[in-house]
Amino acid sequence: MNLAHSRSRFIPGLDITPLIDVVFILLVFLLLTMTFSEDKTEVEEAIIDIELAKSSTTQTPTPPASITLLIDESGSLYQSDAPAPKTQDELKLYLAEKLLAAPDLNVNVKADHRARHGQVISALDMLKELGIQRVHLVIEKTKE
Repeated sequence: MNLAHSRSRFIPGLDITPLIDVVFILLVFLLLTMTFSEDKTEVEEAIIDIELAKSSTTQTPTPPASITLLIDESGSLYQSDAPAPKTQDELKLYLAEKLLAAPDLNVNVKADHRARHGQVISALDMLKELGIQRVHLVIEKTKE
């Protein structure tokens, strides 16, 4: 009788079931104790009472010229100071004249939220063709 063959060989191994249990308990603990907070992107300025130096020969800098370009939901282009829509050629001529008068011209673009993406891009492309460097997209902050 050969007892060596009837015995199965015991292969040593590592039981990881308790390790998995500990990991899940840690995960539950982290989820229960974690707090979520909103990022505050608003910059709060410190209010410091200072008195600036005075000079009788100082000059106040003139703010750069600014034009507001409006795009309605149908894609019509308006200037802020003219109620009638402009064609793209009329607007190019107007902006080129303003750019010659003030090379540091700021253009604020206000587009209706229902305006098509392509219409806004073509307006921005027109401004780039004219060589206007300072273009600002004006948006409205949602009320929370």
